[in-house]
Amino acid sequence: MPQQEIPGPHPWSRGQHEGQTYLARRLGTTSGPQIVLVHGIGVASTYFRRLATVLAKSAGVHVLELPGFGGAPKPSAPLSVEELAAVVNAYVRSAGLDRPVLVGHSMGSQVVVEAALQEPDRVLAVVGVGCVVDPRAPTAVQQGLRLLLDFLRETPSANWAVLQDYVRTGPRWFLATMPLMLAYRTEESVRRLQVPLLIVRGARDPIASRRWCEQLAQSAPVAQLVEIPRGAHAVMHTHPQAVSLVVSQLWASALRSAEE
Repeated sequence: MPQQEIPGPHPWSRGQHEGQTYLARRLGTTSGPQIVLVHGIGVASTYFRRLATVLAKSAGVHVLELPGFGGAPKPSAPLSVEELAAVVNAYVRSAGLDRPVLVGHSMGSQVVVEAALQEPDRVLAVVGVGCVVDPRAPTAVQQGLRLLLDFLRETPSANWAVLQDYVRTGPRWFLATMPLMLAYRTEESVRRLQVPLLIVRGARDPIASRRWCEQLAQSAPVAQLVEIPRGAHAVMHTHPQAVSLVVSQLWASALRSAEE
């Protein structure tokens, strides 16, 4: 069946889950694979624009801004990873998505893993890009130093995309959210996944080290690690074609396995 094209990206829409407001924007196709993009701590949708555009050539793409981030209203207090995951699942249900692939970056990788644990029957597979938190750098200071090193390794356009959303979200919300990110044990959660996991890291990413990503891949029941040469933490911005390719390959292989 030919895919029905959506004429350009839809405007941002608002949704609510348990009184918390999130934003969502849809682009791409209405049939075929559906992919949900979930941002990391302090940021929002801006650094996903390039990847979303590439993915939308052959898939339906759903870009979220979670409560408190980007243009989404701030709750009275930051939501935990578990609460953010429930928001993602609420969007999947409200949008009527049939087993999408959830793609999360940085803290968003925690969110998509947790979303798949909460409602495994609604998710086809999960992708963690630049996964956190490496237990060898478990404190806010250590993570901050790694973030600074990453800033020096990123392209100017990647840093600009990230900084735009940092300004929209604000440093206070970033700092208030940090303890919740540090408290979530990604290495324990992936062991319980019932869907395939794809881990993507830029080969120059100081935040998601190769050793840490290998540990995650070995811990999950079904997992694969892909490194993107010359990429750093925001690899989906700097190398959207390469990330899009491996996400599309994951969708195809996960669908074949689910149909067997």
